[in-house]
Amino acid sequence: MSIVKMKHLRALGLREGRSKLLRRLRSMGCVEIDTPDELPQEWDFLSPPDGDELAHHLGEADELSAAIGILKGYGKEKSGLLTPLPQVAEETLFDEDAYRKALAAARQVNEARSALNAQQAKRSKLETQLHALEPWLELPVPLDMEGTAKTDAMFFSVSLRLPRAAVVERLDAATELYDLTWAGEDKEFRYFLLLVHKSAAQDVQAALLELGCARLNLRGWSGTAAENHRALKARLTELDQEAEVLQKTIEDNAQRVFDLKVALDKANQEVGLERAKARLLDSERTFLLDGWFPVEKESEVKAVLDEFGLAYEIADPAEEEYPKVPIQLKSNKLTDPFTVVTAMYSMPAYDGVDPNPFMAPFFILFFGFMMNDIGYGLLMALGTAIFLAKAKPKGDKGRMMSMFFMCGISSIFWGSLTGSFFGDFFPQLFKLINPELLNILKPPVGGGDPTWFWPPLFNPVNNTIQVMIGSMALGVIQVFTGMAISMVEKFKRGEALDALSNEVAWYCILIGAALAIAGPMVAAPLGTVGLVLLFGGLALLLVGNLIKSKGLGGLVGFGGAIYNGVSGYFSDILSYLRLMALMMAGAIIAQVFNTLGAVFGLVPFIIVALIGNVLNLVLNLLGCYVHTLRLQCLEFFGRFYKDGGKAFDPLAVHTNYVDVIKGGN
Repeated sequence: MSIVKMKHLRALGLREGRSKLLRRLRSMGCVEIDTPDELPQEWDFLSPPDGDELAHHLGEADELSAAIGILKGYGKEKSGLLTPLPQVAEETLFDEDAYRKALAAARQVNEARSALNAQQAKRSKLETQLHALEPWLELPVPLDMEGTAKTDAMFFSVSLRLPRAAVVERLDAATELYDLTWAGEDKEFRYFLLLVHKSAAQDVQAALLELGCARLNLRGWSGTAAENHRALKARLTELDQEAEVLQKTIEDNAQRVFDLKVALDKANQEVGLERAKARLLDSERTFLLDGWFPVEKESEVKAVLDEFGLAYEIADPAEEEYPKVPIQLKSNKLTDPFTVVTAMYSMPAYDGVDPNPFMAPFFILFFGFMMNDIGYGLLMALGTAIFLAKAKPKGDKGRMMSMFFMCGISSIFWGSLTGSFFGDFFPQLFKLINPELLNILKPPVGGGDPTWFWPPLFNPVNNTIQVMIGSMALGVIQVFTGMAISMVEKFKRGEALDALSNEVAWYCILIGAALAIAGPMVAAPLGTVGLVLLFGGLALLLVGNLIKSKGLGGLVGFGGAIYNGVSGYFSDILSYLRLMALMMAGAIIAQVFNTLGAVFGLVPFIIVALIGNVLNLVLNLLGCYVHTLRLQCLEFFGRFYKDGGKAFDPLAVHTNYVDVIKGGN
């Protein structure tokens, strides 16, 4: 697999056919529209288009999205994790008449919801007023009563904790020229009306305030409390009737939620089209289009450009344009899922290497090595397979599921080598049912307790040294693979000296040192071969530094290269011990849960083992993914990867609610 070769397109056409051309290119989905730069001075008459249409379509998309959110609780549309997106023809998606009808329905729903919200505010206000009137319902006087020519009318509230007699006593002490009428009570206060002669009004009010009474201002009311209460109740009834009509409007549109979703997808296509249009340059009658497309699409692109009568120039990107060239990776079923991983890190540069074919086997292998359980692998593989078959996800979601499916298969493979099925689930289960059933299971090749139905090659808990050596061996293989890719790329670019004095030299040094140390244990000549390789590599490293530095400064560079190389390679290879750590951690946690459950009997064992292994699976999924990703991005990519590319993002149909069947548009 490789990075797709791109062509640079620059085309000039008449504005009257611009929108139709963009729609055709959107249907093709193979042209990324870029912003032109470094144009000749004679092209200064071109300028970016206005953004009025973009704002218009964004507004319509917001209306549709809001209506869908409102209708979510009303519709009976079939949905679920395993429900695939419904399929619609491309012409159905872009049906303007259906779109306008859906937009009108969305506006109805939004207006009804806004009216309901306003009514709710009114209702809350009316209910508050009703609550305030309740204590005065039995008072047969107008609430706006102010008194007579010689008397003042005052409305008061007082805490329930203060006895009525205390109020009367304080009034008697202040004056005899008053008349007190008690009204109702609520949870905290009791209320009363006081008629007092104007000559004593100030003294009475001061005395009551000192007692803790509060004078109430009931201005704004007209008539008795009972009359106002009845009027408010009638208004609440009217609001309820209006709300029923508004609610029915929303419910009647609930069956159209799918139409609204199709319309929202269509609106988003128009938003994307307008954003692409904003990257064009316009004059009064013409427009300039600048962009990129894959080489294999050249004939199709030319046919469309010719059909619309555009003048165009198509060229291979110059080397100085490489940073601007969008990146599309040519993938197959094995490598395509790992495009997600690459994109999370950074897309490769246009003149770099597609890492997916090299990374995919290591990612699958390492993930399975750390997960290392037949049961967990089966759950991953079956779960993702069912999801892929039923939901038919596309894009990054589908890639992630495919990647985890392959990692699940890898986990089954490694689990079959270690005899792990939800840890030691079967040995613990057989002990509880009938210990004689343990005779069915076989111990690992190196000895130990029986764990599986055939002899496992090793047990990660009991064979720590072997697992550690295996982890570091896998690390050496990946590091050496990264060095090999870097070496090949340097030779392609004509950087033979750099390749010889780096990758080739370190191959010799590392392999030679390993043979010199361990070779004599196998055969004496291997030690000699190792020394020859070791000193040969050191010589290559020294000569390379001397040539690059053109003087004795190369000796300093040689010393630094030895130090940095030894410490760098050693630390990188040690990083792969995380493979061992996660393999052992997952196995031990599973055994702990199984052992804990087995203490209490068969039924508790099954419950505890089930819950514990589900938790362990979730933790392992996260841990294995993160650490596998780290090994690829740091230890592996650091050897050869040239990043900095931007993903190819052509003008195309991208939907959220429907799966579009390609057709004419």
